[in-house]
Parts: sequence; C-alpha cells; structure tokens
Amino acid sequence: MLGLPPMKSKMNGCGKMYRRPGSCQIIAVFMVALAPLVANCQPSVPAARVVVITNAPAAKPTDVVAQATLSRWKPIFRGVEICEGATKVPRRLQVRAVRIDLREPTIRFLVTPRIGNGTNAWGGRTTSEFLSEFKCQAALNGSIFDVFAKQRGDPTRVQGLSLSRGDLYQSRHDWDALLISQDRRAWVARSPVDVRGAYNGLSGFHALLINGTNNGTMVSRHPRSAVGISRNLRYLYLVAIDGRQSGYSEGTTTAETAEWMRKLGAYNALNLDGGGSTALVIEGPDGSPELLNRPCGLPVGVERRVANHLGVFAQKLPNSGRGRR
Repeated sequence: MLGLPPMKSKMNGCGKMYRRPGSCQIIAVFMVALAPLVANCQPSVPAARVVVITNAPAAKPTDVVAQATLSRWKPIFRGVEICEGATKVPRRLQVRAVRIDLREPTIRFLVTPRIGNGTNAWGGRTTSEFLSEFKCQAALNGSIFDVFAKQRGDPTRVQGLSLSRGDLYQSRHDWDALLISQDRRAWVARSPVDVRGAYNGLSGFHALLINGTNNGTMVSRHPRSAVGISRNLRYLYLVAIDGRQSGYSEGTTTAETAEWMRKLGAYNALNLDGGGSTALVIEGPDGSPELLNRPCGLPVGVERRVANHLGVFAQKLPNSGRGRR
C-alpha cells in the first residue's frame, strides 16, 4: 500500500471546504494505472539486433549546403559563366553550374528539334553530341523519355512538353516546364503548362523552388539536372549534381537540390531528368565538347543518349578562342 500524504483543504468560491489531492497522489494514481500496461510492453526489436544505418539523408535540406564550398563565377563566353561546388558533410557532393545572363543580347537558345516534319520523335544524342551537332556553347540534358537510343540518331520519345523555336511537337502538360521567349525571358511554368509567349521549352518533373519556397522532398538521393531563374529574372542557371559514386559524389534529394539551386542564386527552379542522364557540357577552347560533370553511367563518365536538351549559343569573349565569332 502506498503511503500518500494527506489531501490538502481549501475554501472554494462558495465559502465551502473541499479537499484537493496533492501532486504526489496524482502521480501515484497514474503510476498504478499505468503499471499493467508497462508490464505487458516488450521491445519489438531486442537491443542486440538494432541496426545502425549510416550515410542517412541529412536531417534538413539546408544541411547539404551548410558547409558547401563554391568557386567564383568564371566567364567563358559573353554572358556565360561557370562555377563549381562541393561538400564533404553530410556526404560528398560535386556540383557544376552554368550561369547565363539573359540581358546579354547575343545569347540564343535551342531545345532539340524533332527528327523531321510529320513526326514527334527525336533522334537520341548525348549532350556532347548535341552540342557538337548544333554548334552550341553550353548544353544540359532535358526531359525524361521512354525509349533508349543505342546509336546516335535512333528515334526516342520525350515524356512531356517539347518546344523548339516555336515548333511545339510534344504537348503533354503533365509536368512543370521551363519556357524561354524569343527575347530571352525565362520562367518555370506549372502544370498544366500554358506555352503562350514561349519560343523554346521543355518539361522536367516538378518545380524545386516556387518563388523561393522549397517544393522538394527528402525521399531519395540521385544525380540531378536542374534549371533555375534568379529573382530579378536576369540569370538562368543550368546545374548538374553528380551521384551514385561513393567517395566522389553521392547525389541529392529533390529538397536538397532545391537548396543548392537557392545557394547558386535561383528563386524558381525545375527538376529535369537525372540519374544516368545528367550531363552538363560546354564548348572547350579547341571547339570540342568539354563535359563538366562525371555521369554515373557504365562505365562512370560515359554519357547517356537522351531525347532532348537545352542548348545555349553565345559569342566569344575578347581575346578568347571560345565561342561563336
């Protein structure tokens, strides 16, 4: 039997005495009621069998950029700069970015055109092949697709929207998209996409940043391709984050990708096809393609042939061999 202290007496509002139990009595009664439940509770997993999971996702999306390092933006063409980012905590990451100044009047864009009139198929190309064929100065892989091209030019099909210089030859509006006007205005359009005013455009998955708000999830880590636009609408960012390469770069969730886009300067951003498709390429000093990231193909470093791409045309800098003359 529990030795409980006596109940305390107090006058109520009507001038009558009532007895209030002390705090110890309340705790004691609660413990007596709880005892049968506690006695029947057994751990679902014995202590000796607890599995410790290492390299778990960061607790918060911002953790992935908290200790990130970024190089300075380096001009490589008129209106085009490149940047490198990296982290060691909470995991190793390698990030490559191209920043395009949309106020530079010589900048032009191209989304991969269709194979020919009367078809909505694309010829599969690596991002490097696309850059070489169309003589771009920078290029990023684009939308998801459903047929892998074994050889260059093999037909494949984009899943989503594809608009190439006014030719809307794939119009599914299931996913959000990047749209660019003929006068270089760029915006992320939410599904269902209205293409009025756009000259080039391609679908991604879903927006990563919506007016500065993180729209991603912490579900899984993969290599990522993304595009973003600064708050003042001046800059367009093309970004590749490598993944699936232990000890080098292990990939990001979509929420973490959004934080990388924010760190680079984006206010709105879109997640494109990633995984083994992720490839960011620029024209090298000798005119040949220069792959900025390291794709996770088999073997590592080999680009995948994809259905569409976003290409950038730019003029060379003074005293530089790069770029269009």
